[in-house]
Amino acid sequence: MPYALVDISADTIGFLSQPNLITFKGQFPDKRAKPTQVVGVGDVLNVSIFEAAPGGLFTPGQAAGARPGNFVDLPPQAVDQKGSIYVPYAGEIPSAARTIPEIQQAIVARLRNRAIEPQVVVSLNQQHSSVVSVLGDVNTPGVLALNSVGERLLALIARAGGPKYEAIESYVTLQRDGKRVKVLLSRVVHDPRENIFIRPNDVIFLTRESPTFTALGALNQNVFGFNSEIPFDVETLTLAQAMGKAGGLNDNQSDPRELYVYRYEDRHFLEKLGVDTTRFTFERVPTIYRLNLRDPSGMLLAAGFQMRSKDVMYVANAKVVDYYKLLLLINNTTSTVRNVNSAVHEVATPIN
Repeated sequence: MPYALVDISADTIGFLSQPNLITFKGQFPDKRAKPTQVVGVGDVLNVSIFEAAPGGLFTPGQAAGARPGNFVDLPPQAVDQKGSIYVPYAGEIPSAARTIPEIQQAIVARLRNRAIEPQVVVSLNQQHSSVVSVLGDVNTPGVLALNSVGERLLALIARAGGPKYEAIESYVTLQRDGKRVKVLLSRVVHDPRENIFIRPNDVIFLTRESPTFTALGALNQNVFGFNSEIPFDVETLTLAQAMGKAGGLNDNQSDPRELYVYRYEDRHFLEKLGVDTTRFTFERVPTIYRLNLRDPSGMLLAAGFQMRSKDVMYVANAKVVDYYKLLLLINNTTSTVRNVNSAVHEVATPIN
């Protein structure tokens, strides 16, 4: 399998020390809330019509004393699939994609020549068009209506009961206009710029997925019987911290000159490192990063190298370990032959 081999050195650590995290502010740059709220299909509106004097179209004279102000409340009107509501004596009023004041003015214009100096008040009864779905690992998932001033991501998650698990163990996926972006929830909590404004019809999905890396090879954690898949427990993790979590290199087996990190890297990122990517077909390139800890600066480079979730860290065995295994095999074989000879001798002696 073809792969790219990159040495962790002073020339490459400048790129590799950046967390390279996917962010909402980078993928959805327009964070501004809409200045005005518009009505959509499915919304339910309250319509109240006022007239200047009794005896008008909506306020009969005998009922004027019973209804101060000479007004009438119409039954709640739902915006139909054509985007309209129906008002008596005014007919169909186009309402979808219009603001509340615009709908009020449209109704007044239709009634001006029929009612006595009509005035109209329209308010939102039920909101079904400007909604957001909050799903997954939240305490009360559901469909939430957005308010007119605009709401941010964390506010919607809070209205859904909050996350079930710790922020470091939860990823939040935002789906908007067919685009999906996945970010660690702790990053949204710690960076206010990631707490972006939510738009109507966005889908927010929380999943529990703790960032982990796999540690293999000549490490103390394998001697002590630790689990090879180790959680980050922090938002960002360096290679030096990962080695510490794995118990450090085994002095009796490891070769400090051959520490490797395996991951799939973006083609454009490798080009920044000076890697020739013309022989690779796909945009995600199998990449192996190599670090020499025999170099006095090796540990400093490890302290700057940023690990990513699902990385595989491998420490190779020292060359002498292979000879040791061969000698051990020869010794075991010789011991077995010696033991067989002793057993035969012990059996033969009584017989003689």
